[in-house]
Amino acid sequence: MLPMAWKGRVPFRARSSPVFAHYLRRIIKWRQMDIEYIFWQMLHLCRSPKVVYQHTKYHKQTKNQWARDDPAFVVILSLFMVISASAYCAAYDRSFGHAVFTVISVVLFHFLFLGIALVTCCWSISISGNSKHQCCTITSMDISTK
Repeated sequence: MLPMAWKGRVPFRARSSPVFAHYLRRIIKWRQMDIEYIFWQMLHLCRSPKVVYQHTKYHKQTKNQWARDDPAFVVILSLFMVISASAYCAAYDRSFGHAVFTVISVVLFHFLFLGIALVTCCWSISISGNSKHQCCTITSMDISTK
């Protein structure tokens, strides 16, 4: 296959598989996850989201990337959802089989599948809206006072 020029952006199909595979590989490596930072982030998202935003903004300025490549937040949040769904089933469900089905459907369908679908829809809307107004986008602003 011949190399092609992409004018600055790599197409989605060409860049998604290695990044996604790397992300999935890191889910099973507990030593590489920053668990302490994730619990700090979850606590401050409830108490003071502004602090989390400031840390994320600092991460963007230093690493030039908004998202973290650490899947610890998704893993810990999934574990919390399993615990809460299990507690709900223990209180209100009568059969063990239905409780297992409820826990699996909450984590896999409601959290992961619907979350991925919603993010994909919002991503496609933002990309299509961004391409229409490229001439009006401000990339950096320098305010200087004299």
